[in-house]
Amino acid sequence: MKRYFVLILVLLLVKCTTNNNSKYYGDIHIKLPKSGFEKLEGKYLYLIDVQSKSILDSVLVDKPELQFTKIQRLNLNPSFLSIKHYVVYNGFKGLRPIGFCSELSRQNHVYSLFYADETSTEIVVFDTTKLEKSSFNGSKQNAPYFNNLVLNYPEASNPFDKKVHEHNSKIIKSYPDSYLILKQLYSYKQFFAPEEIKQLLSFFNPIVEKYDLYQSLQNYLADNKLFDTKYPSFIKFENANGEKEKVSANNQSVHLIVYWASWCLPCRKEIPELKKILNKYSNKGLAITSISIDGDKQDWLTALAFEKMNWQQLLAIDSSRLQLNEQYAINAIPKSYLYNSRKQLIKTFTGFSPSLEETIKKEIIK
Repeated sequence: MKRYFVLILVLLLVKCTTNNNSKYYGDIHIKLPKSGFEKLEGKYLYLIDVQSKSILDSVLVDKPELQFTKIQRLNLNPSFLSIKHYVVYNGFKGLRPIGFCSELSRQNHVYSLFYADETSTEIVVFDTTKLEKSSFNGSKQNAPYFNNLVLNYPEASNPFDKKVHEHNSKIIKSYPDSYLILKQLYSYKQFFAPEEIKQLLSFFNPIVEKYDLYQSLQNYLADNKLFDTKYPSFIKFENANGEKEKVSANNQSVHLIVYWASWCLPCRKEIPELKKILNKYSNKGLAITSISIDGDKQDWLTALAFEKMNWQQLLAIDSSRLQLNEQYAINAIPKSYLYNSRKQLIKTFTGFSPSLEETIKKEIIK
């Protein structure tokens, strides 16, 4: 019994030690070049949180090698920090950052900001006389920042851009622990469909789950439970006359909404089949609305004149494209959504499906 008690006590101590250490940044070591020490001797260096602009700690420059230790962290997120000192320029007193180079960067730049976590940081300050080599050794969170890596987001006219997806996937898979990349995904979330966000999140390592932005993204996705199912009556599209218009079923019991584009060959091939279905079931309760995602309105109007579709025709303009991107997974066209009289989704179809007519027939017979 005593042995088990000792084991439990050891495990508790290990757990407490781990949690305690996570409350602090790793030690931050600073090495000043000779010229830098001569300029700063007797002054203070200040550790600054860039986001809050607060001073976390200060250290007197009384020797060339200095360090900040036991600096408390507000949360488990990596923090963006800077080390500064006061200077007087033209009679004004202000804070000026120290600079450093990094082997993590593929470019020969001098940096003044860095990410810090529980990993120790060692900075050899950049020497303006270039007599000593500058370096940075610290958290791997800095690699995406030092290399200026950024996620891309799609244009409203092409919300499911494959090149954008491939670019973003490659970055996340290369830096799956990155808080900076997760932060960018959160900032751009309104440009991505929830399904795309879920897929990009899956490329991160589990460690990012402890960051607050990860939970914020999960909450954002939870608020989109109706993703790809809503009846789009909340969106204003544009009709051929340039007027804002909402989808309308004209009191019909079954409503088929088709997303297409003039440049999409399968979409154009589907139109004769839609005409046949509408002629067969319009008197029995079927309505159709076609919504184009064409980027060029004139191309859409030309297609309308050629195809002569005798049902509601709408165009997704910039604002409505953004809403479509947020609420629907239209990652291939033609894509059709079939709704019942209560505006509830019955089924979706990607591409023309032989089962479309049978599904409509069953719903009308009910």
